[in-house]
Amino acid sequence: MRVRSDEDHDFSARLPLEALRRAAVVADDVVDLWLHLVPEETRPDVADDVPPVRLGGFERTLRTGAPQAAQESSDRIFVTQKGNLSLLLGGAPTRRFEVQVDEFALDGAVAELRFVVRGADRRANAARFVATSRESGARHEFPCMLQDDPQQSALTQGRLVQHGHVVVPLKGLVDRLETRDEILDLFVEVEDADGVVQHKRVHGSGCGRLPRAGRVEQGGAVVQLLPYETFRGANVSVRVERLSVDSFSYLQRWVRAGWLLRLVRPFLGIWLIGEQPYKAQDNGYHLFRWLREHQPHRRAYYVVDESSPDLARLEGLGNVVLRGSRAHVRVALLASRLVGTHHAEYLLPSRHPAAVAAARGVRVFIRHGISGTKNMTANYGRFAPGFRTDRFHVSSDRERRVAIDEFGYRPAQVRVTGLPRFDELLAPLESEPDGLLVIPTWREWLGTRESFLTSEYREQWQQFLTHPRLARAMDAGLRVTFILHPNMRHFVDLFDAPGVRVLRQGEVDVQSLLREHAGLVTDYSSVAFDFAILRRPIVYFQFDQERFFGPHGSFLDLDDDLPGTIVADVDQLVDQVDAAVVCGFTMPAEHWDRAQRAVRYHDRRNCERVARSVQTAGGPEVLGWRWADRWESGRQGPGRAGRS
Repeated sequence: MRVRSDEDHDFSARLPLEALRRAAVVADDVVDLWLHLVPEETRPDVADDVPPVRLGGFERTLRTGAPQAAQESSDRIFVTQKGNLSLLLGGAPTRRFEVQVDEFALDGAVAELRFVVRGADRRANAARFVATSRESGARHEFPCMLQDDPQQSALTQGRLVQHGHVVVPLKGLVDRLETRDEILDLFVEVEDADGVVQHKRVHGSGCGRLPRAGRVEQGGAVVQLLPYETFRGANVSVRVERLSVDSFSYLQRWVRAGWLLRLVRPFLGIWLIGEQPYKAQDNGYHLFRWLREHQPHRRAYYVVDESSPDLARLEGLGNVVLRGSRAHVRVALLASRLVGTHHAEYLLPSRHPAAVAAARGVRVFIRHGISGTKNMTANYGRFAPGFRTDRFHVSSDRERRVAIDEFGYRPAQVRVTGLPRFDELLAPLESEPDGLLVIPTWREWLGTRESFLTSEYREQWQQFLTHPRLARAMDAGLRVTFILHPNMRHFVDLFDAPGVRVLRQGEVDVQSLLREHAGLVTDYSSVAFDFAILRRPIVYFQFDQERFFGPHGSFLDLDDDLPGTIVADVDQLVDQVDAAVVCGFTMPAEHWDRAQRAVRYHDRRNCERVARSVQTAGGPEVLGWRWADRWESGRQGPGRAGRS
C-alpha cells in the first residue's frame, strides 16, 4: 500500500484487512505490523534495503470499538509485551489481563481497594474483590466498579486500561467469617465477557505502607483485621483477631501505660513461654514443664488458647494464662522474657503494632526444630521482615555457624543448647517401637483449599498412602500413621487412605508419635533429625526439590548431611519402606554418623541449658543491639508492617 503525507511529513495509512486475511497462512494466524517507508527518490533496486519499522510504542495510540468478548470479532488488534501492535485473524484472545493493585486501605470500619486492569485486546467485563479463609476455605466476594480510561490507554501503547474500585464494610466481612478463621488471603478476580476468570493476589508492591488495623464489634467481641505481607511472595494477607470487649479495653489501658512498664519490668522476673497458640507439646511446653518442676519459684507462665486440645497437658502445672484473657494481657506486657518456638508475636494478646511495641521483654527464640533442608534466612534471619529476636538457640556447631554467617546474628546472640523436647524424646521406652510414621512438611504456595486439592503435593502423598504394595504391607501387620504439618492441618480431610491412621495436628503429641514408631517417611521436615537421634531409619520423599528450594537452595549437602535415603517417586519410596520392614527398621551406620553431627548434646539436660540461656539473655547490650538493628534495617530500606 502507499501512504499519504502532508507538508510536515506526517504520514497516515489504512490497513487492508481483507487483503491481510486472504494472505494469512492459517485461519488463526497472527500478523505483525511493520511500516516500510521508502523515499520517492529511492531507486527500485535498493528500495528493499531500507529497513522497515515495527508499528507500536507510539506517543499516543487511540483505540475505538475494542471487543468485550472473543466472539465479537474474528479480527482483533492486540498489544504485545513490548508494546508493539499485531493483528490476530480469528482465534482465541492472546494474553491475560494485567492487574495492578495501587492502594489497599482500612479507613474506620471499611476496607478500600483501588487497582488497574490492562487488557491487550479486550476489556474486563467484571471484577471482584475476594477474601479467602485459609482455615475454612470459604470465599467472600465483593463486586468492584470498573471504569474505562481512554486517555491512559492512548498513552500505554493502546492497552485497554480500566480502573477498579471497591469499598467493603468490615462488619459485612466479619459477619461472614467462622470462629476458626484466622488468616484471609486477598485476591482480585477479573472476568471477561466470555466468562473466563483470572485470579490475582493482592501484592504489597504499589500499596504503600500497609494500614495498621481495621476494627469492628461483633457479639460482645472486638474483631481486629491486621494486614501483613507474606514473607515469601510479599502478598497481602489479613490476620483476624478476636478479643472480648473487656479484654480489649484492658489491653488498651495497658498499652497506654507502656512507658511506665519499662520501669518495673526488669524487677518482676516474669517469663512468658509458648508455641503456636493452639499447641502445648513442643519445645515451649517441655521447657515450661521443666521449670515448674525444677524451678517452681520462677515466675514462668505459659500462654495457650482456651480451645486447645493440649490444654489438659498443662493441668496441675499452674501459671497457665489463656490467650486473650486479662491475665494474658498483664503477663505479656510485664514479661522480661518472651520465650517462643516461632515469632514472639504468637505469645502476645494482639499483633496490633501498638501492642507489639508495648511488649518490650527480651525475645528468646528456642526454635521448633533443627535447621533442616531449607534455607530459612527469609523466615528467621536477623533482618527477616516481621521476625525479631535477641537470643537464638541451636543444637549443633554447624547450626551455630549458619546462624552467624548466613542468618547474620552476632556470636553473643547464638547459644548451642539443644532442643528442650529432646529430654523427653531420649527418655527410656516403655515398649518397643513399631510401625511407620509419615510426616510431610508444608508448602507456602498451597495456602488455599482449592490450590491444595489440585496440587502435585496431595496427588503424590495420596498415591503413596494408597499404593497397593503399602496396602499389602498393612494387611501383613504394618501400622501406618499420617499427620500433616500444622500449617496444613485444615486439609487433612482431603486424604482418603484406607487402613492408614490419619491425624490432625494437636490430636496426638508428635513427640509421642516419634517415640512409638520404628520408621519415618518425610520430605524435608526437620522432625527427621529428632527421629534420627533415636537411631531409626528415615526415607525422604522429595518429588519437588527444585520448586521447594527455589533460588535460595539449602545450607545442607543433601546427599551427605541428611540422615536418610532420598527418593523422588512413589515406587522408589515403597521400595525403601519394604526394605526397612525386611531389615527390622535398622538405621544404616552412615546415617547414624550424620545424625550425630546434627546434635552436639545427646543427653537429657537440654531444658537445663536452655533455662540458663534464657536467664542470661538480658542486659544493657540488648538495647544497643536493637538500636543498631533498627538503624541497619533503615539503611537497607523501609520495611512493611507485620510481615511474617
